[in-house]
Amino acid sequence: MKHFTLAAVILYVLGAQAAPDRTPRIIEGNIALHQPYNAYILYLNQNNAGFFSGGSIISNRHILTSARNIVGFVRWNVGLGSNVFVELSYIVSTEAIAHPLFDRDTWLNDIGIIVLPVSLVFTIHINPVALPQLSESMLPYVNEEGSIVGFGFTDGSSTTHANVLHRAFQRVITDARCQARYPVTAPEHFCAEDTAGSSNVCNGDIGAGFITELRGVPILTGIATLITENCGNSYPTGYTRVASFRSWIYSVAQI
Repeated sequence: MKHFTLAAVILYVLGAQAAPDRTPRIIEGNIALHQPYNAYILYLNQNNAGFFSGGSIISNRHILTSARNIVGFVRWNVGLGSNVFVELSYIVSTEAIAHPLFDRDTWLNDIGIIVLPVSLVFTIHINPVALPQLSESMLPYVNEEGSIVGFGFTDGSSTTHANVLHRAFQRVITDARCQARYPVTAPEHFCAEDTAGSSNVCNGDIGAGFITELRGVPILTGIATLITENCGNSYPTGYTRVASFRSWIYSVAQI
């Protein structure tokens, strides 16, 4: 994932805003209706530098995201409540917990939780997504389709967030194909791809949730973790499997 200093990003966020971009992509995705669990995260270190990413509301005090969005950073500006960037409402957190065994070299255990300083009031615009049950340890299954949304780059040459939320659909591939692309372990990771429309996750989407349905209920089954350096392609995306860390999530958030 490419990283930049936040000077340009902050000027864009605080300065004059452009009209919503109607380009139908995350990378070749679609403009998304609002997903009430989705969180935009601006993460900053002590020098006020960092980047932006995604996350998912899992309780009135907790945002699930990637550990790489937490380790080395001290402040998280969490945007909620809209699929239009300039309409997001923000809560600033200074507390977050990365998995204690997170490994920057292998991306193993790339999962973390941002703790909000105040409790969210749930509405039709802000609402948590369900997590897998402890008994559902292998979700999602091979060839199962899931969706992912984010304000990340909309093409391989982008340098800032999208102005509107974008959504992509991908299907889970076999562990063997996943491990042929990324140095990951199973079952803690899985990969998914879109061979039909070539939609893909890009910079700024790391930490966003992969959502599948179980008996008609949307379930957060993955966290975007691994992309190729040039995300303007149809290569698979690597995900942290949420079900593999269900006990850890409970130990931190009591849910």
